[in-house]
Amino acid sequence: MSAQTRLNEALPESQQRLSHQATTLATHGYIVGEVIGQGTYAVVKKAYWTKFKRTVAIKIMSKTTAGETFLQKCLPRELDAIRNLRHENIIHYYEVIETTMRVYISMRYAEHGTLLSLIRRQGHLPEVRARRYYRQLLAALEYIHTAGYAHRDIKLENMVLDGNDRLKLIDFGFACRARDADAPVLSKTFCGSHAYASPELLRFKPYDPVHADIWASGVVLYSLLYGRLPFSNEKQVNLLLQKINRGVIFPSNITVSREVQCLLKQLFLPVEKRIAWPELGRSLWFFIELEEESPGQVEWPQPAPDGVAEPSAAKRSKVDNKA
Repeated sequence: MSAQTRLNEALPESQQRLSHQATTLATHGYIVGEVIGQGTYAVVKKAYWTKFKRTVAIKIMSKTTAGETFLQKCLPRELDAIRNLRHENIIHYYEVIETTMRVYISMRYAEHGTLLSLIRRQGHLPEVRARRYYRQLLAALEYIHTAGYAHRDIKLENMVLDGNDRLKLIDFGFACRARDADAPVLSKTFCGSHAYASPELLRFKPYDPVHADIWASGVVLYSLLYGRLPFSNEKQVNLLLQKINRGVIFPSNITVSREVQCLLKQLFLPVEKRIAWPELGRSLWFFIELEEESPGQVEWPQPAPDGVAEPSAAKRSKVDNKA
């Protein structure tokens, strides 16, 4: 019996898993660091990629703990999306490593964290800054929808800011094809969080995921402006629908333009009346003059680029081991 075999037998199973992960990633040039994110089916770790001399984020998904639905539907859809979608406001994916037990997705590391963490630190954002982030989110969404996909999990946690304060959309775990020969492909499964879910989705009927993404973007915008959710994170669907039916309320202690309130009302309409492309991108709010942020309001400086060229688009490699 080899020394490594004796060591593996002596280690608890959880430590063995960590050892296998580190070994697999090390063979691809990654030095793994701390956990920076956790989801239902995945953990995200910070790592240093020696091949390109840069810090990255690696999403690690276990095939053994994920359910059949995830393995047969969600994972293939996510891999399809990240291979085909390339946009300045979508996180840059580097490579996919698949083993017998796990899937690893290497992506650009966003230095300034999620929009959720930003709101938790600052409470809410000045309108001009919220508009800048929302415009970048819409640029990503319009590109995704035009390409025939829907994200289906738009929320503050799934938007990060890079070192130049640019918004990047992440986590395509619930992404799906939304168009077939220009005809909508209706979704039949509940995806995402209750707080961001559109009323047609909450009624558990087939829905157009493109329009559901647009509703969720409105929840993001409202949260950036007011530092709170527009309705609630109520898990009881009937109560949540009652609050939605009563209409959106704007807190009086925060002053924003009438134009953005008008846009939010258009975003929170029933699906047949809700604003959509291309009218959404032409909203008057994007063209009015807003008071600029003072230097003290901006939380970080904008650093110079790191000078290292991005590796090519996400590629996939299979490793025949159990890590």
